[in-house]
Amino acid sequence: MFFATSDSSLYHVVDANSGKPIVRQQGKAYMFSSPAVGSDVVFIGVLNGTLETRVAKTGDLLWDFQVEKSKQNNGWVLTGDRKFNVPFLYHSNWRESPLVANDQQIRIGGVFSSPLVVNGVVYFGSADGFLYALE
Repeated sequence: MFFATSDSSLYHVVDANSGKPIVRQQGKAYMFSSPAVGSDVVFIGVLNGTLETRVAKTGDLLWDFQVEKSKQNNGWVLTGDRKFNVPFLYHSNWRESPLVANDQQIRIGGVFSSPLVVNGVVYFGSADGFLYALE
């Protein structure tokens, strides 16, 4: 069983029969997406504007796809390693600052949607307004 967390950016693989943890890895950003499993890989959307592809048995990252808005990184929303730039985004809790920071996080192209794998093509939507199809 595969799942990720939106509160701690953790990726988990758990034995479905026993419930015992197999893999627990720290991700770069929150993951609201439900994973999709195709062959021996797991696809999961990440709020930093990427789709990650992981090895099903180990959780190791095979590759990721970064949407264009995330690559542009307008407003320095992401750090160099694609984690959210929290001190910069949430520099103040006064007035509208937290709302603006939250809006910037969404506009980076976060992948809230759950990927769909059909005939070797992975489909997913992003908060940048696009539907992606990757072969």
